[in-house]
Amino acid sequence: MAQTKKKEIRQAILDAAYEMFAKRGYSDTNIADIARLAKVAPANLYVYFRSKLEVLFSIYEPWLTKQFDDLEASLRRIKEPRQRLRKILATVWRDIPSVDNGFANNLMQAIATTTVREGYSPSLRLVIEERLAKLIDDSLPNLGRPSSRELANVVLMAFDGYALNFHLDGETTCSIKRLTLFADILLSYAQTNEGRARAIAVTDGKVESRIGTRPSRRAAG
Repeated sequence: MAQTKKKEIRQAILDAAYEMFAKRGYSDTNIADIARLAKVAPANLYVYFRSKLEVLFSIYEPWLTKQFDDLEASLRRIKEPRQRLRKILATVWRDIPSVDNGFANNLMQAIATTTVREGYSPSLRLVIEERLAKLIDDSLPNLGRPSSRELANVVLMAFDGYALNFHLDGETTCSIKRLTLFADILLSYAQTNEGRARAIAVTDGKVESRIGTRPSRRAAG
């Protein structure tokens, strides 16, 4: 007979896991530690979660989603592209890697020690990448959505590095100078891209105009 799951026990497990992950990290926390703090038997913990990885994702997904919810809310008050880019980069490269004692690094540790066979799925990463791409696209509409998606991928790869550095290198985060420089580079590139698009449009317009007004040989004769 299947055991009845209770919401309060599940939440106790998640609360205990969050405390352990935040204090000791994913690699140095085991199921027994979590169960002990949650005051449940290790075997009972597996009634609610299949693995330590599933426990982490049950915490990390709403945690990371909230970070991006807050970022989107703050961007609604910012209209200027340069300031929007700086806010995006500051959040992804400075704030999220450092919040809650560098909690983001737990996912780096988990990914480094697991496989798809053990239950890892990139679905959360893809959702966050799509959200980030939209924020970039809204800030630099002339960049183009495909380029925004590629850029979002690069920004998230750098995020992984900063999450790791915060853990390993004395809580180091991305400098304001560095993220400002990167924002300026993106803005400059987007403006150049817009200029090229306008030049092509003007050139195409002239070509169409010439074709439309070119006399036929019969009329010329």
